[in-house]
Amino acid sequence: MHRLPLALLAVSALAACATSGGGEQAVDTTGALQGVRPVDREARERIVREDMLTQMAFWAGEYQTFPNDLEAAQRFSESLRKGGRADRAVQIAGEALGRFPDDRQLLTTYGLAQIASSRPHEALRPLAVVAAAEPENWRVRSALGAALDQLGRFPEARRAYQEALALQPNDPRILTNMGVSHIMAGEPAEAEPLLRQAAELPNAPPEARANLAIAIALQGRFDEAEQIERIDLPPAQAAQNIEYLRGLLSDPRRWGDLGRAG
Repeated sequence: MHRLPLALLAVSALAACATSGGGEQAVDTTGALQGVRPVDREARERIVREDMLTQMAFWAGEYQTFPNDLEAAQRFSESLRKGGRADRAVQIAGEALGRFPDDRQLLTTYGLAQIASSRPHEALRPLAVVAAAEPENWRVRSALGAALDQLGRFPEARRAYQEALALQPNDPRILTNMGVSHIMAGEPAEAEPLLRQAAELPNAPPEARANLAIAIALQGRFDEAEQIERIDLPPAQAAQNIEYLRGLLSDPRRWGDLGRAG
């Protein structure tokens, strides 16, 4: 079935801006004692400039060599999630939490992986723990909103986004998430001004424009929506997307088919 994914940007935004920690920052030194190479800090710093598949392979090797290294576990899990291996990301982060249960960066990584695995109920507790410990962390609040949206708890999700906006005003990613929340609730007219505001801000993510087109199309303004789609997509794909959205108008209960996470 054709699907147009709605992008909940809190999840992707947190990948590059993880929390500052809060638990042990342990590194496995047993490998060096047993003749295994020591941790290469320069290589770990350089790898962030590589593509995600390369990063995933690198951190898999680091995790295999240093299984008790908190950084290796956290970064391996994060790269797995970003590379589309969400279930494996949950497994790795969950194993590491058995050794470092209070580390807030790892808790965040675990929560994000659960959202990506469409298990938002499993994400709520770890993200709430981090949010309580880090009252200025707007990214975690936005991620909480994404989890709540997946659960259909839209008013609670928007309160989480409002808390995030209070800490980070006019952030286009948070505004995009709020707009998506309204689309998922079947309220495209309420979504449009939020997504339009997000799309017009500096550094607006492309998802803001894509979701704006969805909100406009779901109000029956197909020509306008298709013009917005054509900014980023080939004409044929834009037309196909709009035709799909036309079909949704015949049964608004199908709007959940658009998708619930990005």
